[in-house]
Amino acid sequence: MVVLNPNNWHWVDKNTLPWSKDYLNGKLTSLSTVSSDGKSKIELTQVSSITGDSNVSQRKGKPICYFDLQLSMNVKVTNLDTNKDDEDDDGILADGKLEIPEFMHDESDIPILSQGFDAFDGLVRSEFVPKVVETLLKYQDDLIKEHSKDIQV
Repeated sequence: MVVLNPNNWHWVDKNTLPWSKDYLNGKLTSLSTVSSDGKSKIELTQVSSITGDSNVSQRKGKPICYFDLQLSMNVKVTNLDTNKDDEDDDGILADGKLEIPEFMHDESDIPILSQGFDAFDGLVRSEFVPKVVETLLKYQDDLIKEHSKDIQV
């Protein structure tokens, strides 16, 4: 038997973008919260786009990951207050997008841009965006845990 990579010393790469898309779609589309005043609900309805790179590698026997992703998400704010008339027929108060232009492996400060929320932008940023960030910060640990066991050759 010929050993081409003894003790996994040389680089071994695994493209994890397909897994990352499934993971982020599953984790993010289940996010919702009720505003602190109890008058509205904010929920992520769709991850409309995930692009970029995501890899788990092994070098000198140690698993490492690196990713640089761009995400676009649709979010809606719905009315829970039955006495308010600022809504359309479906109870939707605002329908907008959250954009993450750069979600990288070596940064915990994630820039998130919002558009289309009008008067509810502050509410989305203060009460919903932290939940998105909390979910995204779990991604790297889960990525390594899921893929480091099968990266060895």
